[in-house]
Amino acid sequence: MSPDNPELEKEYHNLANDYYKLGDYEKAIEHYTKAIELNSELMESYFNRGLAYTRLQEFEKAIEDHSKVIELQPDLAEAYYTRGLIYEYLRNYDLAIKDYDKAMELNPNYEEVKNQRKICLSKKRNN
Repeated sequence: MSPDNPELEKEYHNLANDYYKLGDYEKAIEHYTKAIELNSELMESYFNRGLAYTRLQEFEKAIEDHSKVIELQPDLAEAYYTRGLIYEYLRNYDLAIKDYDKAMELNPNYEEVKNQRKICLSKKRNN
């Protein structure tokens, strides 16, 4: 669905970013959701709303949003990395490693992913 009023969509997104920066994740989620209602293909709002859900430890909702980001932009290594972190928080190390591998496939120079993958493998071995 394309937005009827792209400026309104941007306003909601930007307000959500401001709330996020202030640590008011509930308000941020509310405004990202409004932006998404205006444009269901707004990848940045899904990504950031997923981060806000993660801050609130609503990991399943965060995974849903980051999965939507991957659906909308399957070549975005950062989305796989971030979803991998969420899987790791849930101690689902196999899915985390799978996402880290995909992120490294898309961006072989992504050092954060390489380091996090090693940490995740260590956690998996120790469980």
